[in-house]
Amino acid sequence: MKTLEELREDMSGCGLSDYFAALAPLAKNSVQITLNIQDEDDIPLGSSKFGGHPDLPADMEWFRMDLVDIPMSFIAQINFAEVAPFDLEHKLPERGMLYFFYDCSPDGMPWGFNPEDDHGWKVYFYDGDPVALSRKDAPADLEEDDNGMLFGSARMCFEAVMELPSTESDLTNNLDFPDDDDLQDQYWEWLDESGSEICNKILGHADPVQSGMELECEYVTHKINCGTPDGYKIAKSRGLDKNAARWNLLLQVDSNEDIGMMWGDMGRLYLWITTEDLAARNFENSWLILQCG
Repeated sequence: MKTLEELREDMSGCGLSDYFAALAPLAKNSVQITLNIQDEDDIPLGSSKFGGHPDLPADMEWFRMDLVDIPMSFIAQINFAEVAPFDLEHKLPERGMLYFFYDCSPDGMPWGFNPEDDHGWKVYFYDGDPVALSRKDAPADLEEDDNGMLFGSARMCFEAVMELPSTESDLTNNLDFPDDDDLQDQYWEWLDESGSEICNKILGHADPVQSGMELECEYVTHKINCGTPDGYKIAKSRGLDKNAARWNLLLQVDSNEDIGMMWGDMGRLYLWITTEDLAARNFENSWLILQCG
């Protein structure tokens, strides 16, 4: 477990005390995910995992697209009972299973900047009896005509880590950072050296590939298309900027090449949820953003 004090000591030792002082009030606990690639037969039913086949309630079928009748690709299932010891801020349920499916068809892989993209993923929370779960076979048409992908399987291992937001985060837009180009370069070097090349996580702060996403989530869920600068102008004129802090990273899924997951050019999938929906366990209201290089 990495603590806030350890972050302070690390950054101070690199001459970044001013950066730490600015970012520390925004520190959050994240649950870092390490993948243990295993044959699916060796992964117990109901375990947290990426890829493979989902362990769904017996009466539930593999999720499919609403607009076209093709199956979504199974990305992950998270057993909250396994995560609970690492959720130091107690933001998640203590039990239940979260499922994440995504449209990986050639015409799919929505980016999340368009309000109409919401048909391209499925987030489902099951809080029933784990005994009722069964491992589902993939639909026969999943990979037919490249409808989607069946990814390799990997079990999740967890670690609690305190994190500071990237200066790219929209939460830092009003913070005062030192006006020193050399120090700024030093900060980015420290960030590159201290971060993981591949980073999957639950909660905490996103590791943006491009830019902050909190405002984009707020805008697009108010039916504003963020694919053009005009969308941002409309959102600002409606005063939506003040709501950025209500958006929380729920899940970050990196390009995990070892199990066949590649999001564009070494990109990442990010699931976001508002504080209100997280508290009410309305996980189906999560918003997805794809970023890549």
